[in-house]
Amino acid sequence: MNRSSFSLAIAGVLALGLGAGPVAAQSPAKINVFAAASLTEAFNAAGAAFTKKTGIAVTFNFGGSDTLATQIKQGAPADVFASANLAQMKVVNDAGLVVAPKTFAKNRLVLVAPKGDATKVMTPLDLIKPGVKVILAAPTVPVGGYARATFAKMSGQNGYPADFPAEVDKNVVSNELDVKAVVTKIALGEADAGVVYSTDVTPTVAPKLDVYPFPTGVVPDIEYPIAVLKNASDAKAAQAFVDYILSPEGQSFLKARGFIAP
Repeated sequence: MNRSSFSLAIAGVLALGLGAGPVAAQSPAKINVFAAASLTEAFNAAGAAFTKKTGIAVTFNFGGSDTLATQIKQGAPADVFASANLAQMKVVNDAGLVVAPKTFAKNRLVLVAPKGDATKVMTPLDLIKPGVKVILAAPTVPVGGYARATFAKMSGQNGYPADFPAEVDKNVVSNELDVKAVVTKIALGEADAGVVYSTDVTPTVAPKLDVYPFPTGVVPDIEYPIAVLKNASDAKAAQAFVDYILSPEGQSFLKARGFIAP
């Protein structure tokens, strides 16, 4: 081997040796969390604190729980799933994709209208007034399902017509893919009323909305379950996030944004 070839060979060996360090070094843990859109503010805050505490990086994918469940069933790279209802968690659980779901929060349903709306939508009964424009989440989205179940329970009671859900549906001008879209459009005055979670009336949109509660006893229980995916890329890190959300510290971020303890 001549001197030039020998030098090149040595350089190659050294390059491999120098490159071995970073390859062998362990990459920082990271997880993908698929979470209901209504959890955006609470989970962003909790996620930042969790990363600071554990060093585990968290990437969130927020959306309608039904959409997220479909994505997970189709093989999307999720490590943790947090749903806004039990039904969508059941979809992935029945498919054998999650481990031991647990309820970590509850919520309330409210009626919202643009601040000072001339139509004066102040009660659920006002949703069936002629000319009133209503925006709901789609029936498959948890908040949309909760809204329709509430309307059904009110039917024929206390002055509400027996076909109350159908009457409301006549005034629905849009069915949105998640609750954030509903609250945003109402805040912008694109319709006269909508149904969202109380936690979605954030400080950003609250000045633009009038908020009204539903009568006691008509809204179904609103439970949020969370679970680690069986095919999580880092099951230990994913479980650490779930444990954090269930811990008093994690719960404090949910409470600060109006969620109810499970």
